[in-house]
Amino acid sequence: MTLEELEARVRRLEDIEAIKKLTATFTYLIDDRDWQSLLELFTEDCKYDAGIAQYEGREGLIKFFRDDLPAGFSFSAHMLHNTVIDVNDDRATGRWYVEIPATRAQENRALWVLTKYENEYVKVGGEWRFKNFVSNIVYITPFDEGWAKTKRYV
Repeated sequence: MTLEELEARVRRLEDIEAIKKLTATFTYLIDDRDWQSLLELFTEDCKYDAGIAQYEGREGLIKFFRDDLPAGFSFSAHMLHNTVIDVNDDRATGRWYVEIPATRAQENRALWVLTKYENEYVKVGGEWRFKNFVSNIVYITPFDEGWAKTKRYV
């Protein structure tokens, strides 16, 4: 292996770790309701598919993070699993399973949420950012009923 090949492998591994950190940071910020810091993780022209609604650009993100999400959920704790990241120069894709114990704000009801993130990332100014963020909901179910009884609850 040449020095150039080794440097490329190290750069790719560093990019994968940076994308893991970006996505984990997203989960902490969304659970902490730190909307302003969340915006900084996205490109200006980003697209965000929340599974039940789609948002575009920073204006769309502001609406989702500041208005729609808190109206739907008063508590969440995102947990990432089964990470698959593919890097191609300054673009990347990432897939994750995400388990989310949550509280539905309207009824103050505990829920289980399982979703799959399927994201596109770009490197902007040397930093990875979300370009397209997709949350494919597998189920939302009341905590006391579970997914075997009520698979989809919105």
